[in-house]
Amino acid sequence: MRPTLLNRAAQATRPARTGGFSLIELMVALVLGLIVTGAVISTFISVHSASNDTAGIAELADNGRIALDILQQTVRSAGYMACNSTLRQLVSPGLSPTPLTGDFTEALSGYEASGSAPGSALTLQALPPGDSSQGDWDSTPELGGALDSSVISEGNMSNALPIKGSDVIAVHTTYSQIAPVYTTADSGANTVSVQSTTGLAAGQLAVISNCANSVVDEIQGVSGSSVSFVQSLGETFAPGAQIGVVDTFVFYIGKGTDGDGALYSYSLAGNPTFTNPPAEIAPDIENMQILYGVDTTGSLAATEYVTADQLSNAVASNPNCAPIAGTGGVEFNCVVSVKIALLVASPLYAIPKPTTARTYNLLGTLVTAPIDTRLRQVFETTISLRNTTN
Repeated sequence: MRPTLLNRAAQATRPARTGGFSLIELMVALVLGLIVTGAVISTFISVHSASNDTAGIAELADNGRIALDILQQTVRSAGYMACNSTLRQLVSPGLSPTPLTGDFTEALSGYEASGSAPGSALTLQALPPGDSSQGDWDSTPELGGALDSSVISEGNMSNALPIKGSDVIAVHTTYSQIAPVYTTADSGANTVSVQSTTGLAAGQLAVISNCANSVVDEIQGVSGSSVSFVQSLGETFAPGAQIGVVDTFVFYIGKGTDGDGALYSYSLAGNPTFTNPPAEIAPDIENMQILYGVDTTGSLAATEYVTADQLSNAVASNPNCAPIAGTGGVEFNCVVSVKIALLVASPLYAIPKPTTARTYNLLGTLVTAPIDTRLRQVFETTISLRNTTN
């Protein structure tokens, strides 16, 4: 039947149908969008996590390497005194008010943290406090049996006290940043003529050596081409003898600037008053354990490794460790090598937070770390001493 004119007019005025999404199509689009968004977010999280892991591993490795490099370089030179060693030298009495800061008859000084010997177990604190109790460290009788007061007093001045549970080591050597000075005439009782006085000053501790014998004393004054010492040298040094400033480097784990543990070093720098503040040389070093290799047979090799407070027992009645006439103690001059282990941590958020605390073995000492998001690794080295085996 043909449409009427009225029907045609009604159809002409009816709006045309427009296209669009059905409800099902819209739901499918939303699901696909969520899947793509989730994949992007998952990829971002994975990349971010991998970046944190890589950065944490890199920083951990750098800090551990820097700490060991500095310790190795310094400890290896322990006992070097101008062209001589601590095995063949005298030290004038009254150089220092503490055993550590004036003891240059031995290459090393060491302090064992109480309760940290091999076989012991330690639990570390997050943001550990500094420790000012000397009795929390043990040593040989010649060092007073406890941590030297100079370490505690300087730590108080600079807010960098040692942390309980980590060992302390001190290295006695010639200060490497000052070139040796040579004598030009026979020495007098306490005065020597030199070709230069560069780097020498009153108040410094210095060694004068002819490569066979040495004496450590405090410089009283420097004038023109002569250097005078506080006390009599005790023997005559011919022209060509060397004069060098002696130093004591102390390494310990203290509270770093970020509140975590850090490896610190501070030096006597030729002055027995320890006027130089401690320097943070490697952050995020949480613990340090040290063992001393003792030569008890004369083989110039370590026959056993002991803690600092056990050195006296290890060398007792041993003819190969007999004290040299005129020198002080003997225990640390029987040390031919040093083992050092460091527990190094990464910054936070390097790994997912574990459900249980992790324990690490540092030379036989079991150290339990805090439960956090730090990656940790033990760095260990054995250092041979060049100046205690000749």
